[in-house]
Amino acid sequence: MNKNDKNSILPYFSLIIAMVAISFSAIFIRWVDKDISPLVVGAYRQTFASFIFIPFLMKDNFSEIKTLKRRSVTQMSLVGIVLGLHFGFFISSVTMTSVAAATLLATSHPLFVVFFGWLLLKERVSQKSQIGIFLSFIGILILFSGELIYYSGSSQGNLFALISGILAGIYFLAGRTIRSSISLTTYAFIIYSISAITLWFSVFLTHADYYPIPRRDIGIFLLMAFVPTLLGHTLHNWALGYLPAYIVSVTLLAEPFGASLLAWHFFDELPTIWVIIGGAICLVGIFITLISKSKSQETISSIQDS
Repeated sequence: MNKNDKNSILPYFSLIIAMVAISFSAIFIRWVDKDISPLVVGAYRQTFASFIFIPFLMKDNFSEIKTLKRRSVTQMSLVGIVLGLHFGFFISSVTMTSVAAATLLATSHPLFVVFFGWLLLKERVSQKSQIGIFLSFIGILILFSGELIYYSGSSQGNLFALISGILAGIYFLAGRTIRSSISLTTYAFIIYSISAITLWFSVFLTHADYYPIPRRDIGIFLLMAFVPTLLGHTLHNWALGYLPAYIVSVTLLAEPFGASLLAWHFFDELPTIWVIIGGAICLVGIFITLISKSKSQETISSIQDS
């Protein structure tokens, strides 16, 4: 990468595209027929997402995959299972609560990356990071409390969204060291494939109907694979090669705003006052956490490959 590449506007433009693309994830989920199980939606999405990378792997005849050590494959398989569970909970949450609440709670994963990094890996957490984490959890508590008191029907959906955020944090933390020694294409293919298998296993375990699926919904599954995954998370990863990690990480906070605006436009769905207040506090906390981590050279370097 040369200096001109770093100063180019292209990485910033790619982030704008990525932010818009990721914001459509919850919208696509809402467009799927309500009779289709969220697990089936996730299984098809991740299956199609893994297929995207096969042509790129065929260029070198899957050479890197053939040389992977058993330990690496085992580690990536475990990470893939966590990712599959994340999608299962997130997609379910979008069908059970507001788009704003679901995306906000799922996007709280940077907090859990920092928290689990401190708890499990003994990583240093600065005072500003501690303040950011505290603020974020206050925001989450306000959101949950308000929704629980006035909209008890959405409490399970909010809980599922929070669980999906925790799983995403584990996914990023676990995959952070693995990703450094494996190419993005190989890593994404294996992780997505295992997540798809995990979701299909859940589909069969719950006896969910997965066939036949209307052509319209198959088309939406393909859009999920190409737009939020390929244009969204893949462009985020590409931008990491040209921009500081904290800048790329912070742009993920745009998803709740983008998704909420789209939900307002397509579904006439406005977030409640509790989501707005709690969400604003939570996002400020996440922003403080990410910025303080970047300054201490411990910025979250892994970006969502789902």
